[in-house]
Amino acid sequence: MQRFIKKYSIFLMLYIVFQPVLDAVTGLMTQTHMSVTFGVLIRMAVMAVTVFYLLIFLILNRDNRRGFMMIGYFVILALVSVISLFINYKTKSLFVTSLEITTLAKSLYYPIMLLGYLYAFEELAEDRIINRFFPKVIFIAVNIISIIMLIAHFTNTSFSSYSYYKLGESGWFFAANELSAIVSITFPIMVWYALKKINRWTRLYYWISIILAIYSALLIGTKGSLLALLFSLCLAILASIVQFFRNRDRRKYFAGIFILLAITLGGIIKAYPAMAVARTSELHTEMIKDKKQKAKTKKGITKDQKKYVQTNKTVSYLFSGRTVYFENAAHNFSKSTLPQKVFGMGYATNFKKVQDAKLVEMDYVDIFFQFGVIGTIVYLAPLLYCLIYLIGTFFRKFGSMWSSKWIMLVASVCLGFGMALLTGHVIEAPSVSVYFVSILAYAMLNARIFLRTNEDPYTIDVED
Repeated sequence: MQRFIKKYSIFLMLYIVFQPVLDAVTGLMTQTHMSVTFGVLIRMAVMAVTVFYLLIFLILNRDNRRGFMMIGYFVILALVSVISLFINYKTKSLFVTSLEITTLAKSLYYPIMLLGYLYAFEELAEDRIINRFFPKVIFIAVNIISIIMLIAHFTNTSFSSYSYYKLGESGWFFAANELSAIVSITFPIMVWYALKKINRWTRLYYWISIILAIYSALLIGTKGSLLALLFSLCLAILASIVQFFRNRDRRKYFAGIFILLAITLGGIIKAYPAMAVARTSELHTEMIKDKKQKAKTKKGITKDQKKYVQTNKTVSYLFSGRTVYFENAAHNFSKSTLPQKVFGMGYATNFKKVQDAKLVEMDYVDIFFQFGVIGTIVYLAPLLYCLIYLIGTFFRKFGSMWSSKWIMLVASVCLGFGMALLTGHVIEAPSVSVYFVSILAYAMLNARIFLRTNEDPYTIDVED
């Protein structure tokens, strides 16, 4: 059994590398209108095996108090989920079993995989196997995404990110928002890996991967990916400045890193006017003017379009109409029964037609409406624990947080939590959450060692 634990821990690490392939195959299959995709089946199978892996881990570590807490958590989560399904089955005027079960299965992916990676990283850290795989697997995965994006772009076979604008590209990946979230969350890890490898200027070629990742992110045309690039590079520049003054013997190196990062940031700012994300901003303004004009004519606009037009311009642009979906979902929630308020309304709240089922696409909001007050507390408990733990570590060890490793981990975790609100498709999207929870688990491992030993775990880092 111990052999299985070790091998599956390594598998979970390598599993990250195959994510872009699964997503590309899923995108191509979705284009052929297949209802069940290859990627979904693989991910559900991995989730099922991970449950078995966690049970075996607990059996071998029966004295582990955290293990019993984990069992208790999953029992409560399962109970809440079953109660929610039963209530909605009895309450909803239209209960689509396939939609409800599929949505719940996708939702359970994050807590199961987060616990899986937490245990896997602890297992692999003992003999430093983790150093050979993380963050290298993230670096390789994003390079695969960049290659697919570039091939699709230059062969003119990309899917449009915004079909109504015919702008932006998502390569052979079906969901532009999910792709944007993946690139955003992983970009700081890419920067960390590249900076650690460029300890000699003969290795400057590692930065080519960063340029390709930036180009791919800008091709998508979403504002989230652009903001993530700017945020990550600004933090990296700040960290290089701090390191410049702290390490007198390596000032030339950190000065060079600062120049490299500054040139890269300047390049993004210079390229912005020619990118799809700039055009979508212009088209958003034009669309608002057009709808306001139509509102004054006999043509008129729909109730939802009227709400969208009346929303603050900046807010409507940042959230891309999600505020309207939020108002509609909140209205349904206010009219729901007490059991639904407590245990949730399931998929897309109450809807009378399948085509009317709309998610808000802001993860925390969708989770609240799906699981209710009690369900949300239970469902988000692991994330809240990790967030509080990492915030505490950050402020207790603030002086040590300015290495490329720590500052990029901070950036990645912040982007994960932030993108869950801004663009959604992070916590409840298996294709994105696997990146998020693996990075979160890695940050937790480092934080725990740091607080336990009172020494920065330098041994858990990118190997030269």
